[in-house]
Amino acid sequence: MKTTKKMLLLAMLPVLATSCELLEEEPQEEKKVDNSTYTYSYTCPTGRKNTIQIPNRLSASCKANWEYFARTYGCNDADNFAEANRRKAQCP
Repeated sequence: MKTTKKMLLLAMLPVLATSCELLEEEPQEEKKVDNSTYTYSYTCPTGRKNTIQIPNRLSASCKANWEYFARTYGCNDADNFAEANRRKAQCP
């Protein structure tokens, strides 16, 4: 009887191995994210010039919001911090 069980197990081994391969999850396609940026340059009222990298993947309105945020904080325009935060919060 032991020999029969061993033979049956050996005969089923390729079937079991194949079924395990079928259960493995297929690799998912990687989502490509545009990580490119553009350089935004601005000049503060004090004359100081700054640049910052802003993502290209943003919509035109979000790019404008990020630029406003960068200029506001980069120039230390504390009177407009709340507005800059509000605008940037509208975007990813």
